[in-house]
Parts: sequence; C-alpha cells; structure tokens
Amino acid sequence: MVEKNFLKVSKFLNKQVEEKCIPGVVVGVTTAEKTIYKEAFGYGHYLKNIPMTNETIFDLASLTKVIATLPAILQLLDKGELDLDDSISIYFPQFEKKNRDITIKNLLTHTSGFQPEIKFYLNNISQNDTVDFISQIEDKRNTGEQVIYSDLNFMLLGSLVETLTGISLAEYTNKFIYKPLEMQNTYFNPSKDKLNQIAATEFNETLQEHQWGEVHDENAFHFGGISGHAGLFSNVEDLAKFARMILNGGMHKGSSILSSQSIELSTKSFTNKLNLNRGLGWQLADTPTFSGQFLHEGYGHTGFTGTSIWFSKDRQFSIILLTNRVHFGRETDISRLRRIVHNLIALAMD
Repeated sequence: MVEKNFLKVSKFLNKQVEEKCIPGVVVGVTTAEKTIYKEAFGYGHYLKNIPMTNETIFDLASLTKVIATLPAILQLLDKGELDLDDSISIYFPQFEKKNRDITIKNLLTHTSGFQPEIKFYLNNISQNDTVDFISQIEDKRNTGEQVIYSDLNFMLLGSLVETLTGISLAEYTNKFIYKPLEMQNTYFNPSKDKLNQIAATEFNETLQEHQWGEVHDENAFHFGGISGHAGLFSNVEDLAKFARMILNGGMHKGSSILSSQSIELSTKSFTNKLNLNRGLGWQLADTPTFSGQFLHEGYGHTGFTGTSIWFSKDRQFSIILLTNRVHFGRETDISRLRRIVHNLIALAMD
C-alpha cells in the first residue's frame, strides 16, 4: 500500500513508464529506522515482458564507487591501514617517478587530474596491467587543480583495497560489508539462476541482444565483472539496509560497519573552491542537475545505467532510485526524472 503522501511520486513514475521514457523503475525512501515508501513500476526486461518488482536486481554502474569501493577504503582508514594523505606511490611504487603527488584523497575526490576514462577494453589491456598503465600517464591536469570525474581514480582505489587486504574487492566487500549488513542480493557477477530477477540494460550490438545479468560498463566487463568503478549489482531492499547503516552512523544491529567519524568525513566538502563540490566519493548537494530544488543539503551518487542514491543530511532520510533507462537507449533525460522524483519526495516528507 502506498502512503497518501507519495501518491504524486507513484503517479509521475507510472506516467514515465506509460510514455516509454523508461522501461521500469523501483523507488525507495528510508529513514534510520525503516523504509517508509517502496514501489516498483514497469518492466525489468521490456521485450520479454518481465515485470519490475521490489526484488529486482540492478546493475548499479558507478554506484559501485560508493556502495563497494568507498566503504572498503573507509573501513581500512578506520583500521589504521592507510591515511588519506598518503601518496599512492607508497602502495604502488610505479607512481613514484611521474605521479607521486597523487594521494588517496585526490583519488576519492576526483582531483587526481586524470582524464574521465581510458578504453582499456579496446586496447586489450588486462586489469592486472591497469595500475602500471595509469602510473605512466603524463598528459593530465595538475593534481588538486580541478575536479575531473574519472573512473581511473576508483579503478586504482579498488586495486588498493586488494593490495592491502590480499583478497579481491568482491571477496572483501562481501565478507566485511554485505554479509554483516545482511545484504543477500548484492554482489559482483550475479549467478545465472538470478537472471529473471535482474533488470536488463542496453542492447549490445556484438551480442545482438540486450545486456542482461552481466555488467554494462565495457571496462568492467573486460575486467571480468569486478572493478572499483563499476560491476556491482543490488536491489532496493539491500540498498535500504546500506542507507540505514549510513543514517545510523555506521551501526547495524549493534555492530559497527563504519565509524561515524569516517562517514561524517566522507560527506564534507573537500573541493568547495574548485569547479565542483565533492566529498570523499560522494557528490554533494550543489552538484548541478542532481539533487533537485527542495533538497539543499546532502550527498549521493548516480550510475550511468539509471541508478542513484541520495541522502538528505539535514532531514535524515535517503532516496533510492533504480531504473534500467539504457534499455531503451541513452536518450532518456534521467537527470530531469531524478530531480522531479527528489522534489516530490521532499514535499511528501514535509
């Protein structure tokens, strides 16, 4: 049953599906105590007529950065395994010669100066060789000079987690984040028996069918489905558990997943004098085209496939919006849809 306050949200999202702006969507609103609104619309796979449900699993795309890589780095910070002002050359000596000025903080805030992406999949560069390849980049902006959102930063951070822990990012996050939070449908490389529960993404010309159950991001796909920048799958139920942990200062059922200090640190601005305002991993409220007109304080992140999570810092609730918008192509103005949903939910929470 939909609470009366959220009827406008339901009406708007139903219309978006009916007008084929998106094939389907799942939305959730959660406080520190409970999920207060959750609803699914449309189709997880339009051509196969598979309905979207509250259990539908989505390719999170770049939400991987803040649901997997960021909390792993923050846990290692909490354990004293690293310091944010460490040069990455401490962990990757190959950076000593050309890029030793780059710190972990620069990677987290996208101020390393690296370009947005490198198409490793086109050049057949293996994941094992990416750290070496990135370390040799010379044609880049000065470190700390500008925010340039770059997948390379979180590829390096994912590799850093693996270097410090001796296990893969997938193993680490499953053992130390998802299992403790009882997130049973959050993982890299979902098993084939989950296929009908997974939202299909974009039509793949090479496969001559929609990408379905495998990561959409080309580099992550080339890397075997696991990377610090993309590859994670999850659903609204699990993301609500993650959101409640954040809203509860890192606690879940009496156990500490993250320290309240590291969460607070990650959500403060480190780039307010630069071109974009970012925390550690998180986009902040004044990032253009993201938060909407009625949410003036907070943080969140988006994913290219049509996913997002937003935290209202002053009002202490979270909005989870999951779509497979690329299923119909890349033309959908997901930013406008997200802003309207955020606006309607903000009004409903008054």
